[in-house]
Order: sequence, then structure tokens, then C-alpha cells
Amino acid sequence: MQDNIKISVIIPTYNEESNVPTLLQRTHDILKTASQTHELIVVDDGSKDSTRAKVRELQKTIPEIVLIERDTERGLASAMVRGYNEARGEYLAAMDADLAHDPKHFPEMIALLDSGQADFVIGSRYLPESRFEGKPLLNKITSLVGQFLVKIILQVKIKDTSNNYRIFRRSVWEKIKDKLHPDGNIMLTEIVYLAAKNNFVIREVPIIYCERRAGKSKLNIFKETVRFFKNINRIKRGG
Repeated sequence: MQDNIKISVIIPTYNEESNVPTLLQRTHDILKTASQTHELIVVDDGSKDSTRAKVRELQKTIPEIVLIERDTERGLASAMVRGYNEARGEYLAAMDADLAHDPKHFPEMIALLDSGQADFVIGSRYLPESRFEGKPLLNKITSLVGQFLVKIILQVKIKDTSNNYRIFRRSVWEKIKDKLHPDGNIMLTEIVYLAAKNNFVIREVPIIYCERRAGKSKLNIFKETVRFFKNINRIKRGG
């Protein structure tokens, strides 16, 4: 593995044996074609299937893959924190493991950082050019309502604060990491809120957001809704 890593991509997994090989190979190929030195950090929360075995097999041909094994499922928020803290890249990126996020958008997102037009770039589901493909109506409604509440309560102008398809400068993470409370998916919004509050320039690019190709979603809408209301006012207060 080279030491001068430009991009670290954090990918949290739990029982994603059907998706992770395709995602890792495609992401590696796109970044390699774009001449971007990179590492792909898989943070696995005790998968019961062959996710880890498939990642290890891919490591034989893609040495840029790093596997972090956690023995018990601890959730998305703490997995992301672990990945970001161990990342070595100049830019820190993230994406879901279920193929909902197409890595083809990475070159455009990276270009905005390279050109100095942004410090933080989000693959947005809610720009006019964005599209949902195959996502259940309930997921869309829940996401839109949550985003509306974020806009009202936190006064954030970003259209999509909760999508985990993003890339930002290491300086963003160093500035905000000690202020985060990793409690559920709301942490994704908290990262954006803190970055905006610290005057980092945030841009969005349109993406096609797809239904997972295989396996079952681990998102518990009721649990995440409770966490949302539990944490949104705390984030607003800044503590």
C-alpha cells in the first residue's frame, strides 16, 4: 500500500456478501482510472455471512482494501467514526455498501475539492437533476420529512444532509470530530451541520439513488426516527 494516499473511502458493512465484491471492484476501478491513489476501508460489524471472507479474497488482487473487523454490531455512526479515525487519505469519503451509491460520481466530487470550489461535497438525492430508482415510497417520504425538519430546526441550506455518499477534506474531520455524538444515522446530518457552522464550503452534486441490489436493509425507521427527535435539538444547542 502506498503512503501518499489521496482518498480514503469508508464503507460500513453488515451482511453484504452479495454487494460488497461488486462495489469494491467498481470503486477501485473508477478511482484507479481517474489516477487517484486511494484506500477502501471496509468497517464490518460482525457480519454473519461471508462478507469478511469475500473482502479478504479481494485483498489478494486489490491491496488498497483495508478490512476493520468489529466483533459485535455497533451501528453506522460508530463504524463511520472508526473508519474516519483510521483513514490516511488527504480526502475522506464514504458510501453505502448496498450499491445504492454509484461510485461513478466520485471523479466529479473530487474535482470540486481539487479546484478549491468546495471543502465538502455531498452526493445529493434532492437536486432537480437527482433521481430515485426503485426506492420504496415510505423511505422517500420519511427521508423528505426528516430533511424538511432539518432545514427548519437547524437552518441548514443544504438539500441533503443525511446521505452517506460524501467526500471532504481531512481538515473538516479534524475540526469537528471531537464535537460529534455518534448516535444513529442523525450523525450524518450532524457532520454537515458542524462543517457548515465552521464555515467550510459545502457543495452538492446530483446522483441517481438506487434500491439495494441484494440482501436486506438494516435501517430501522422507527428506531432512527426516535434517535432523530432525541438528537436534533441537542445538535441545535451545540451539545
